[in-house]
Amino acid sequence: MKRTLSTTLVSYTDSSSENEQDTEPSTVVSPSPPPSKKRKLPPLAAHLAPAVPLDDPSKHQGRTRATPHVDGQWAAYVYVPIVLRGTLRSIIERAFVIAKREATTVRVLGGSNPDSEDVADVRELHISLTRPFFLRSHQREEMKRVVRDTAKAHPPFTASFAAFSDLTNDEHTRTFFCMEVGAGHQEMRALSEALSPTLLSFRQKEYYDQPRFHASFAWVLLDPPAQASLPEAPEAKDAPLSIVVPFEDPANGNTTSFTTVPRLPENIIPALNAELGSLLNGSAGIFEAAEVCIRIGKDVFSWRLSG
Repeated sequence: MKRTLSTTLVSYTDSSSENEQDTEPSTVVSPSPPPSKKRKLPPLAAHLAPAVPLDDPSKHQGRTRATPHVDGQWAAYVYVPIVLRGTLRSIIERAFVIAKREATTVRVLGGSNPDSEDVADVRELHISLTRPFFLRSHQREEMKRVVRDTAKAHPPFTASFAAFSDLTNDEHTRTFFCMEVGAGHQEMRALSEALSPTLLSFRQKEYYDQPRFHASFAWVLLDPPAQASLPEAPEAKDAPLSIVVPFEDPANGNTTSFTTVPRLPENIIPALNAELGSLLNGSAGIFEAAEVCIRIGKDVFSWRLSG
C-alpha cells in the first residue's frame, strides 16, 4: 500500500514587506487658506427706506404719543357706539358752552375735524369696553373674532346716562368731560369682562377693576407731568392756572403753542350737573346699546348684539 504524504505549506511574511506595512507614509499638511472677508452690503437708498412716523404734537393739538411707534403693531380699542342726536345732542352742545366758559382750553372730542370746536361735527359717542391696547399683525383676526363672538353672545339692551363727571387718562396728559352710565352698567361690564381673557393672553391690560363706563365729549390738555407734580402754593389753589407749552414743528421749524392746565377748575362739573343733570338723567339720556365695535389703527369693524 502506497502511503501519500500531505504537505502543509506555511507562508512566512518577508521581513522587508512587514516593515513597509508598519511604516505609514508621511503626510504633508498644507496650511488652510485665510477666511474670506465678508463684503458689506451697500446702505439702502433713502427713497427705499420705510418712513418712520414722527411724534409731532403740533399736528395733534399738543398731544404726544404715549407708546413709541413699532412697525407691525396696531393701536386698538373696543367700544359701544352711541348715535348723537335729538335732545342728547342739545345737552352736549350746552355742556360744551358751559365748560368753555370756565376753561377756555376745552376741545371737542370725536369731531370729524380734530381742530374744530363745534359739537355739530360730532356724529357719535363711544363707551369704551377696554383700555387702549396694541395688537401685532397676526393678532388682528383673533381679536376681531373674539369681539364678534362676544356680540353674538349678548343681547341688545337699554341704558342711560346718570351724571356728568371728569376722568383723567392713565398717562395724566388729558382730562375728559364725561357722561357716566347708570342703567346698563352691568351689561357693559359683562361685555368688557368677556374680552379680558384674550387681552391677557396678548399681554395687554384688561379694563379697570372698578369700571366707570362713560362717554367723553370734550377734553383739556394737562401740564406736563414733571411740572404738574411740583408743590402747589396754598394761596394758588383756586386760581385759574394755565401755562403755554411750545412745540416745534420738525417740518418747517415753526413753533406752535398749546395752553395747558394743571387740573380742571373745581366748579365746572358741579355747574354742569346743576344746570343739565336733570335733563341728562331723564328721558334724554336714555339710549339703545345695539352693537359693539373695534377700532384697529384707522379701521373700524362692528357687529350687532344678538345674543
